[in-house]
Amino acid sequence: MFRVVIATLLLLPAFFVKANAGSSLEEPVFSSKDPRAWVVMVTQPGCSFCVRLETEILQPLRASNLFKEKVRFTAVDIGAAIPMTDFDGTRTTTIEFANRYQGFGTPTLLFLSSDGKVLAAPKFGVPDIIDFYAYEIEETIRSLPAVN
Repeated sequence: MFRVVIATLLLLPAFFVKANAGSSLEEPVFSSKDPRAWVVMVTQPGCSFCVRLETEILQPLRASNLFKEKVRFTAVDIGAAIPMTDFDGTRTTTIEFANRYQGFGTPTLLFLSSDGKVLAAPKFGVPDIIDFYAYEIEETIRSLPAVN
């Protein structure tokens, strides 16, 4: 019984991220012809830092529509090797995708072009001073190349 309660509590943060992300997160259809860049959060079930990054930085950033014309936001769950479509239309898994971009820990933020090129260095984890991190993420997005 105790193990069931613990397991349930560990899975709640992952549910919270997915449930509250709503329609603001785009499905990672990387092979689409949309020219905007991607901000991809590599996540996994039970990642409390992922929940913090999502709720304190990414959700407000998406809600602001500040970068709506420049980037799309999505998440890639590496809790299991889930099949997905890559930038060139080939099939891969979430784990293979994340590993290719050094997204081996969670959370990791990836900044990728519409064709899969790395546009900025990945950002790993969540520091204690979240306000400065939010500013750093915004500045990284501002510095991404303009959409053609």
